[in-house]
Amino acid sequence: MDFRIRGALYAITPESVQDVTRGVEPNAADGRHKYFIDLHGRQFPIRQVLQLVTGLTSPGFTSQDAFRILSKLGFEISERRRDEVIYGVPAPGRNAAVYAAEPSPEATIAPLDAPTDGQDILNLLVVFDRDEDGWVVASCPTLPGCHSQGRTRDEALTNIREAIRGYLASMREHGDPLPSSSEFQVLQVPA
Repeated sequence: MDFRIRGALYAITPESVQDVTRGVEPNAADGRHKYFIDLHGRQFPIRQVLQLVTGLTSPGFTSQDAFRILSKLGFEISERRRDEVIYGVPAPGRNAAVYAAEPSPEATIAPLDAPTDGQDILNLLVVFDRDEDGWVVASCPTLPGCHSQGRTRDEALTNIREAIRGYLASMREHGDPLPSSSEFQVLQVPA
């Protein structure tokens, strides 16, 4: 089928969508992506799919373009709720967790392991960025110097989880007081 995006014509078929996404890792579900399609047993953000199939950069089209085109091609588009799991980290000993304190388009709360009686919960902010080589870098600003990375967001999450556990274990071992929970607010400003 032919589709017009910002004045240019693109021939896109369900087969071309399948072909271009084969062997590609889906972008992590990080709160910026609301709509997904299932391809090859994995969920791909619709914007990533349209970017792959057209070669356009992200500013070259809208989510509405991706939604319109992929739904016309017969793909079932699902919506991810903002309260679905994005990241969560139980920490050792105190059943602490790293998660965003309030749902927002950029961050969501992940379910935590239920604390046992008498255990405290420590809420720590984790920030995700992508470096120049495409690796996802995870940092915990409350714990200075506590950083990790991974090829994907999930891998970076697993690695920062271990880094935080080690950091907190070292603090306990040295008799340092554990930090208090992080408080933050995500602001949206026009770019």
